[in-house]
Amino acid sequence: MTLDRAIVLSEGATLRVQVGTDHQAILTVDGQFEFELQDGDHVDVQASEHVSYFIRLGKRTYFYHTLLARLEPKQVDNEE
Repeated sequence: MTLDRAIVLSEGATLRVQVGTDHQAILTVDGQFEFELQDGDHVDVQASEHVSYFIRLGKRTYFYHTLLARLEPKQVDNEE
C-alpha cells in the first residue's frame, strides 16, 4: 500500500493498518526508518504528544502551502 496523499485524523483517533501479504512488507517512517513486517502484523498510528513548529524563511513553497491547507479546519455548508 502506498499513500500518495497525507491522512489527517481527528484528535484522539488511532489508525490501525494490518498487513495481509504473501510477500515482503516494509514500513518506512518519514523516509528514514525501515521495519520489516510479516503477514498478520499490525501498525497503530496516533498523534504524538509532541508539538511541531515550522519556520518559513522564504516564499511559501508547495510543501508549506499544502501542509497549511490540510491543517486548516474545513467549512461545512449545512444547507438543507
